[in-house]
Amino acid sequence: MINLNFSIANPWRRDLWDILWSKHGSITGNKAWEFNGYRTGHIIDVALDVRFKGDHAGARVMLVLLGLGVELHVYDVRHWDCDKNNWKTRE
Repeated sequence: MINLNFSIANPWRRDLWDILWSKHGSITGNKAWEFNGYRTGHIIDVALDVRFKGDHAGARVMLVLLGLGVELHVYDVRHWDCDKNNWKTRE
């Protein structure tokens, strides 16, 4: 897992987190993408999150400037089976 994050929060609007719009779709049978727009309580927020295992593993990039942000998320739609250390199969 790789998780890098830098943020400066607005102390008067710290709890604000609104979804302005969301677009999503499938890439393959197990891969999907999302592109979202947010209004947040952050002045600056830059985040990179890459996960290779776990539920909805994939890459996520988020950029926020002056309270408005965008997020691109490409991920695996399957869930992770911790007991078997592998993807859960559909039954």
